Amino acid sequence: MAATLPLYWNLSDPTKEQRIDASTKLVDALQQFQQTHTIPDISLTEAEASNDALDAQNAQDVAYALRRLIRGLASPRESSRLGFAVVLTELLHRLDTVSANQIVELILSSSQTTGSMNGQEERDMLFARLFGLTAVIESGLIARETAPVHASGPAATIQDYQRIINELVHLGSKKTWLRESSWWSILQAVSVLSASTVSFKSQALDWTFTELFVQNTEWTPEKIGLWLQYQPIWEKHDTSPLKVLFKGKHVLAPSSLQHLALILKDTEIEDEEGNKQASTGVWKPHAHFVWSILLDYYFSDESKIHPGISPFQDLFRVVVDEHMFSATSSSERKYTAFQVVDVALRKAPTSVTPHLFTKNFVRTWINQLAKKDRNLHKAALKLASILTLPAYQILYIPGVDGSTSRPDGSRDFDRLTNTKTVETILGHMQESQILEYVDFLKAIFQGSSERDDKALLESDRQWVVDQYGMLIRSTIVPKSDAWVTSILEFLIKNGFFYSRKAHKNKDGVELSDSARNACRLQLGQALADLSSQSVAQYREAKSSKFNGRSASGELWNLIAVKTFKNLGKDKDLRPVFDIEENAVRARTECWSLLKSLEQIKGPKASLAHGATLLLSCLLLQTYAPVSDDSEGDPVEALEDSVANVTNLTRPFLESKKKGSKTNGATNSKMEGDSEKPIDLIVDELIGYLEKPGSLMRTAAPLVFADLCSEVEDSTLDLILMQLEQRNVLPDQDEAAEMDTEDGTEQDEEDNEQVADGSEDSASDDESNSSPEESDTEDADMEDVDPELRQKIAQALGELADDAESDSSDGSSVTALDDDQMMQLDEKLADVFRSQSLGNKAKIAAGLQREATHFKIRVLDFLEILIRKYPESPQIPRMILPLIRVVMGASTDEQQLIEKANAIIRRRIGVLQTLPKDAEIEKIEEDLEEVHKIARKASHQQISPATLTFANVYMCKILVHAGRIEVAARIHAESLDDFMHRKSSQIYHTFFADTIKRVPAVAWAIRRPLIQASADEQSVNLYRQMQAVHWLDAFLPLVLQTVGGDVEDVLPTMQLIREVTYKSLFAAISGQRLLSVAQAKNVVKNALQAIRITSQVDASSTPRIWDTVQFERLFAALSGFPKLSKGGGLMALMQQMARKLGVEKVDHRGNATIKERKRKKREEREQAQQGPRKKKKKEQK
Repeated sequence: MAATLPLYWNLSDPTKEQRIDASTKLVDALQQFQQTHTIPDISLTEAEASNDALDAQNAQDVAYALRRLIRGLASPRESSRLGFAVVLTELLHRLDTVSANQIVELILSSSQTTGSMNGQEERDMLFARLFGLTAVIESGLIARETAPVHASGPAATIQDYQRIINELVHLGSKKTWLRESSWWSILQAVSVLSASTVSFKSQALDWTFTELFVQNTEWTPEKIGLWLQYQPIWEKHDTSPLKVLFKGKHVLAPSSLQHLALILKDTEIEDEEGNKQASTGVWKPHAHFVWSILLDYYFSDESKIHPGISPFQDLFRVVVDEHMFSATSSSERKYTAFQVVDVALRKAPTSVTPHLFTKNFVRTWINQLAKKDRNLHKAALKLASILTLPAYQILYIPGVDGSTSRPDGSRDFDRLTNTKTVETILGHMQESQILEYVDFLKAIFQGSSERDDKALLESDRQWVVDQYGMLIRSTIVPKSDAWVTSILEFLIKNGFFYSRKAHKNKDGVELSDSARNACRLQLGQALADLSSQSVAQYREAKSSKFNGRSASGELWNLIAVKTFKNLGKDKDLRPVFDIEENAVRARTECWSLLKSLEQIKGPKASLAHGATLLLSCLLLQTYAPVSDDSEGDPVEALEDSVANVTNLTRPFLESKKKGSKTNGATNSKMEGDSEKPIDLIVDELIGYLEKPGSLMRTAAPLVFADLCSEVEDSTLDLILMQLEQRNVLPDQDEAAEMDTEDGTEQDEEDNEQVADGSEDSASDDESNSSPEESDTEDADMEDVDPELRQKIAQALGELADDAESDSSDGSSVTALDDDQMMQLDEKLADVFRSQSLGNKAKIAAGLQREATHFKIRVLDFLEILIRKYPESPQIPRMILPLIRVVMGASTDEQQLIEKANAIIRRRIGVLQTLPKDAEIEKIEEDLEEVHKIARKASHQQISPATLTFANVYMCKILVHAGRIEVAARIHAESLDDFMHRKSSQIYHTFFADTIKRVPAVAWAIRRPLIQASADEQSVNLYRQMQAVHWLDAFLPLVLQTVGGDVEDVLPTMQLIREVTYKSLFAAISGQRLLSVAQAKNVVKNALQAIRITSQVDASSTPRIWDTVQFERLFAALSGFPKLSKGGGLMALMQQMARKLGVEKVDHRGNATIKERKRKKREEREQAQQGPRKKKKKEQK
């Protein structure tokens, strides 16, 4: 028994794995004990069986285990019930020496409740009884007819079965919150009995039917589940239980659904005889087990379904949608309904799943998904996460938008619910399923020409186009060349072509201009999204990511252009827009150049890729219509780009077609151009950043990334020019001139109308005005700003009140005199003046916002250049313009400031590769300008960290170029400014980071840096101590910086000694106010310098550090309590003394600690030797 006792404790472990391991070990050990136990060959009477048979027929450990496991079911400790019930079930299943009567007696006797028990104790006993009886059922002991060893009767009888059922029924009726669990155990008991071959099986089933259904006519969800589970068995008996409530029909018959809904909802119901059945009033946060039985009844085996039952969709609609998801249902009821839908989604076949999305359910689902603060948001979100049905089945479920006007429901499910449910489902689909969905959307777009509601048809088409955009834009949906190409072809075909047969496509559906325009706009957006998405491609066992390419490696823009070309050859299609001859010629030249670019391989392949991307985008622009808002001619832009790309790539082309029209045109065009082709191309890309089209705006940075290797100084100047501060508003003179011209034209028109019109004609016009004209005027009036209208009405109302008060007659018409008219003119002028100023302010804010966004996109070009070519000589030239951008930006341009700061700090400042062939003179000028800004600019204008990163980067370049003296001179001037000018804005990290990251510059300015730590003419002590901290950061890097050249180290250490002694003597004399902490920092630097001196030349250390003067300093500090009182400073001085070998005399002329210890040791030795000498004398 000692071996099994520890295992009982592990049965309560909260970890499932620990409980299972302990259960396995305990059952195996008990089985071994039972196998070795010898049962006495005696016959026991019933009285003895109830008392001693358990001990006689089982091993001592087994009998103890049975009693302890049954008692342990009442333990509330952690997971005791779960562990003990599992072991008890398995042990009863393996033992053949116990009977059901013995175990039931033990369970009932150990779980009795008394009136003295509190609520928790009573619940523990009830749970113990429930778990114990369930263990007897699950172990199969309830239907075991084999007699135990040396027993006269069977292990289980019908009386045992009836006793267990009665106890479970009583338990469920005693506590309603135990009814579901008790009846679940009853269901298991009937299941075990029906699967067994015991002799009392038929009799026990008959008794069960009579006891549960005939004697008790009250219907509960548990009885519904039991009836459905064993319907073939119950049908053999009288169907009288169904007559009371279900009129003798099946519980799932159409006429029974209303009563069934009330039963499953667990609400009060009344039968035909007037008997009321009260609800339990107990809610549980899980679906009742009857739902699993009900769903299995419908979906497990269709051949067993009763012919008279309702279809599942009717059952779900009535029971779940109309009752559990009704508007008056509580949140608890709806939560249970969500659990029912969850179970149904997991069990129902795909063909039935759409019928689950009924009107009330979807309305509740959408409402709960919309916001996180809804009560059932988590339950609704969990339900959305398990959906696996095709997306178009969700999009067309009835009543998604909660309305009945559309039979196919709303398709904006993700927008309504503020989720990505449909997108997530698409992300889990296979390529074939997504293709099926794409074709499904095409069928919706084509629609039917006979459809009455044209507006609804247009809405459907717009939605289909949006869905195509979502598919391409989504990063969750796996991209496939097949369905992406299909979408692009669809958008091109319906946006730019129409059938020659009466402007209809091949399916005979006429497309409106709005539908074609939607396709055109979505095509540009789709290509922009595809251009920004990356795809992994494998070449030579290496994986690389490329933007804007298909899985085959071809540009999506080029695929779209080829689609245009192929569709143009289709005889059944005709372009929507007329094609001009110059456009055809430009496209031909462009295609010829694209073929030539395919020849460029190797290092310049990225150049060819960028040029191809640019030309393909411009080719697409030539197919689009030229609107009034368009800037420039796309054909002309294509011709210019062809010329520029040809001239740029001419040196890299391996072979060219001689005498081709493309070469001739480009050569003649380039002869008149003095600008470099890369500059012209980049200027063109910058222009695209300002255009509203998403395709060119997205493609411009990608093209620039491929052309970075060709960027020159003039190209960078062109980019930096865009960052200069400019006035985005028109000049006042121009604005006034425009206002004057507009006013003059308006006056002339008014005068002409007055001269030509007459009173009669005016009256005729008024009388003959058509309703359409009046409606138009009303519409124009509606466009007026409501605030402006209110101000005018207020001004008129005030004067009207004054006029009415002054008028003596009772006429309804208000007459205004001359003074009132003048007042009215002044008030109206003020109103219109304030409105004009407000409009100008809005326009200015909009223009400024656009200018800021444009500059941010230009900064992307600089960031791309730094990332792609960190060794570019143009990078140092970016620093000063970026700093000026930060300083010149307003508070409304915070995003621009953060972008410029990030480029300097996170891109330039962390570069490990220095530029090649950089212009050193320009860098020297920029470094000096950066230092001037650091001296004068406030921290609100620019962050000190930005200036620090810029300074460090440029210093590295100068040190690498051998121009360290220039950097040293500039830093020395800034150090002098920091120490002697009170208004100096230099931050302490400006020097600290430079010293740590570029120690060569610190070594070059070592003398002014050391002298600054004790400069008596400094602004204040704080700045002197900053120099001390800088020196502390510099000293550990001295030997690493000088390398093998140590000639200047000793003079530097001597200078540190002079400054240190000077500072400490000044503090002692009162000339400097040093605290103990500040004095310790000074001494720490000196101690570090002594170590460096010893490493360079140990023999020169006493001479360099002047031990005589050090002794005087030590004595003076010891006699100065303000600094020596703490002890920390003197401890550092003692370390210096040991390093310098000054260890004999302290400031009082006494022996030092070490000397005193030596004398005490000698005195002790002499004292010990004294008695020995005396003894020797006595002996003599």
